[in-house]
Amino acid sequence: MKLYKYYALGLLSLMVLIIACKKLPDGFLSDGIRYEEDPVNIPQGRALNSTALNVDGSTQPMKVKVVHFYDKATGNIVDDMFFKTYKIKVWTGIYDPTKDTSEELIAKKQKDSLVNPIHINDASGQVQANYTSSNIPVGSYTFDLEISNPAGKKVYPKIGNFNVTPSVAYELPGTPYNQLRRVGNEAQSQNIGVPTVTIVRTPSTELKVILRMLDKNGVAFNPLAGEIVTRPLAGLTTGALQTMKDYAIKTVMFNDRMEFTFGTVPFPLVSLGNGFNYYYRIPTQFVKFDNPALGLDQWSSNPRFVFQSFQDGIYNIDLKFPDMSHR
Repeated sequence: MKLYKYYALGLLSLMVLIIACKKLPDGFLSDGIRYEEDPVNIPQGRALNSTALNVDGSTQPMKVKVVHFYDKATGNIVDDMFFKTYKIKVWTGIYDPTKDTSEELIAKKQKDSLVNPIHINDASGQVQANYTSSNIPVGSYTFDLEISNPAGKKVYPKIGNFNVTPSVAYELPGTPYNQLRRVGNEAQSQNIGVPTVTIVRTPSTELKVILRMLDKNGVAFNPLAGEIVTRPLAGLTTGALQTMKDYAIKTVMFNDRMEFTFGTVPFPLVSLGNGFNYYYRIPTQFVKFDNPALGLDQWSSNPRFVFQSFQDGIYNIDLKFPDMSHR
């Protein structure tokens, strides 16, 4: 009986030793890895970063690799379209529109890089798009991922989906207005007819806005003659509300227009604190209002409009006032 007990104890000790010596997996790689943001919607030609993969407790770090991209409408593999590279400028530092005011200063914070129009981040699994996604046709796409970590490697078929949606070259994220301010009493104001904003974009490697302000007859106000000026801040505060010049790296005035060269796309890239609004003033001596009750030399015209571009090119912007004429 004792011999049997010793034999059993020895066998148990040997089993424990074998188990202890057996190499356990280094971590965990879940079958439940997934995207919470599904599908990801990518406006064509816009920069975008989706949320990361939900790794479902999988051990980090992970390596994420695309196996194939597919066109969902046809089922065809479209790897060539997404693996093609394009040369663009990428930022190596934080852009500050108050300091980066020349092409030379901007160039110091940028470098040339070859990028895919839409790619999957190899660490987080984020779907990332840049401005060259304008080369990807509008449509719905899906992709497989190969994910590896210290626990091993797995392929996740058609785990992610994204839509490339139509987009515009620019937006007007707000309504323009023309606000009158009484001469000698800035606190007294009233709005008159809403100006019409007409924008014509010419594709170009130039980055430029050409702005005209027109009366109801199409006569242009003259910036060189002081017919278009900055709009003072309200009350006793000194300074002026922002204009497009505050975002441009170069501004040139003509007798019928203002030309602004910008150094980034989107333009503006970031707001200085008052959205993408641009405020101007046309002094009272240069305007006549259709409403005779407003008289002459009683009110200044203070237009505001909103604009942001997402593609390079030359933008001709006309701001036309429906109930005001030049004098």
